[in-house]
Amino acid sequence: MDRTHRWWTRIRVNPLFLLLLGGYWMMGQGAAALIGFLVVTLHELAHAVVADLFGLYVERVEIWPFGGMARIPGLVHQDPYVEAMVAVAGPLQNFLLAAVTWSAARWLPLRPELTNLFIQSNLLIGAINLLPAAPLDGGHLMRLFWARQFGYRPAERQIKEQGLWLARGLFVITLVLFVSGRPAVSLGLFAAFLYWGAMRSDHVASFWAVRDLERRALGFWKRPIWLVEDFAVRQDTPVGQVLQVMRPLKYHRVVVLDDQLRRQGILYEEDLLGVLINQGPEVTVGECLRGKK
Repeated sequence: MDRTHRWWTRIRVNPLFLLLLGGYWMMGQGAAALIGFLVVTLHELAHAVVADLFGLYVERVEIWPFGGMARIPGLVHQDPYVEAMVAVAGPLQNFLLAAVTWSAARWLPLRPELTNLFIQSNLLIGAINLLPAAPLDGGHLMRLFWARQFGYRPAERQIKEQGLWLARGLFVITLVLFVSGRPAVSLGLFAAFLYWGAMRSDHVASFWAVRDLERRALGFWKRPIWLVEDFAVRQDTPVGQVLQVMRPLKYHRVVVLDDQLRRQGILYEEDLLGVLINQGPEVTVGECLRGKK
């Protein structure tokens, strides 16, 4: 990472937030909006700080109304432990701030209602982000767990669907509150942010597979006994599609079959990785097998 251009010089606040802040200020809720902005900003900064400690490049930190994002391009290529630590940093920081503020409340030069709002906001943001849905931090953590059970692509698809359904549920609640005369603009904006983030979350499953294949030797050195997972794959299946159903911490063998279920040969992980790097993910396992002979 370029240490002469620190990541904290690349914090970006979306202009929509400034408009929203002005609206809340005119409604007499400017202090509450500022506290919400501070809590979200500190949450995203926690992700960036931990990523920086692990030596990752933080492209920028974006602050949206009632949401934010620390863009860390190399995160999906890191060890799952590193990815989990970066993901959990935000909620842990929220809970820690809430606990410290509650303990020191009597000495803080703030009105009690503002102190309570800061504590409640941290607890709310921390708890919401632990929900197992994309693009929340809990979704990242659950993805790492589910990938071991179901494979990379099914895990990503599952947390995406949970994020979309959570956003839809929040939209329904927003509409019900609006019809009942209690409009909740903040909830609606958060639902929109959640839906947008979930829709963009399922394009990295192949990157996880490539990352894990490239790091196999290191993982095998740390854990010398792995389970072997066999796949029976039709010969016209692209290599990229096979990678999506692979699982972490398992060694995979691919049995290539023709349309009549006759065995054509066996491919190993190193065969798939070589084809992926040299020819791309669209090469079929049948072509990979013929190139091996």
